[in-house]
Amino acid sequence: MNILLVSGGWVRIPPQEGGGVEVYLFNLAEQITKLGHDVFLIDGKYTKNDPDVEIINGVKVIRLKSFKVNWFSYELNFLLSQIIWAQGIKKWSKDKNFDVIYVCVPILGLALSIFSNKIKKRLIYSSHILRRDKPRYTLIDRIALFIENQTVKRAQLTIIANEFVAGKLVKQAKLDTNRVKVVTIGIDTAQYNPNNDIGNIKEKYKLVNDNIILFVGRVCADKGVEYLVKAADIVVNRCGKENVRFLIVGPSEQFETHNTKTGSYTEKVNQLVDDFGLREKVIFTGIVPIDEKIKLYTACDMVVIPSVVDLDPQVQIEAMASGKPVIGTNVGTMPRRIEDGKSGFIIDPADEKQLADKIIYLLDNPEERKQMGVCGRKIVVENYSAEHMASRMLEVFKDQK
Repeated sequence: MNILLVSGGWVRIPPQEGGGVEVYLFNLAEQITKLGHDVFLIDGKYTKNDPDVEIINGVKVIRLKSFKVNWFSYELNFLLSQIIWAQGIKKWSKDKNFDVIYVCVPILGLALSIFSNKIKKRLIYSSHILRRDKPRYTLIDRIALFIENQTVKRAQLTIIANEFVAGKLVKQAKLDTNRVKVVTIGIDTAQYNPNNDIGNIKEKYKLVNDNIILFVGRVCADKGVEYLVKAADIVVNRCGKENVRFLIVGPSEQFETHNTKTGSYTEKVNQLVDDFGLREKVIFTGIVPIDEKIKLYTACDMVVIPSVVDLDPQVQIEAMASGKPVIGTNVGTMPRRIEDGKSGFIIDPADEKQLADKIIYLLDNPEERKQMGVCGRKIVVENYSAEHMASRMLEVFKDQK
């Protein structure tokens, strides 16, 4: 098959730091290429020295000029930038033929389907937005969901990782069920594994004699970081666990920033850290390179995902592949991926007491912690590898063709 995967042109592929969707796209492209198909991946040019075409691990990465609008709010800048980006993709693809054109950004998919009927006939959209599972929608949520609903109506097929949210999407967008397919996310289980060399990563963050509780993700309300800080207060100040560090790895609210103290929610979380006297115990790293993130997975003692709203966080399978127990919340796919009491624990969202109790339990039971990590690794290797994801995706592509 001749397959075109389209990025948002916002984060370089393959990403060196951040960019969960971009990591997903590149893993998918790499694995489908290994299965003998022609895969093209469109991405932006981020420096004047970027070539027009790169071959990376067998994947043909096509680099087009992109323009990032910086005049308005983050959301509006992104929307306008994606519409301009769609025009460039339309122009590049005009004289080319693909069996599948695969897009992960709703406004980009919508713009492409409007600008080019040829693209529309081959368009498969992959949903990665978290908003549909929220109990209440803000105005921005409603606008984003309206855009996605229009995108899925115009696409030939929609792919989603979460079975439950797939049902919501079908209902809210008024789609036939056969126009939505569930394909779970997969990762490179050789890249994420318990035997990675951690180098001097503990020395870098002054973690040598501490148990490490790791969070990886955006510092935003959806991810429930405030409840992790509140749980840290219970663990350290009320229960006297001194030899612990809480490592928060990821950007503040707006993805492009490396500043860990920018944004209203980030300021709120930092204020909680100061109020609880936890500045020495809670470390904000900002975005780190992917190779450093992998070392932190290997070096930590557990991974926590205290999300209030989530879809299918890649962090859960990255952590389990790295042989770590995961404490996740009862949202999104986490109750389906994490086996409660076997590969980690499932708790209620927005409940710092439950989170602190599970953290303390794992701190006090290192052997069980290790066994949970072994169980989690086995689950990922058997069910959520990148190879498994690519094989299932190809089945869907071929059926669509």
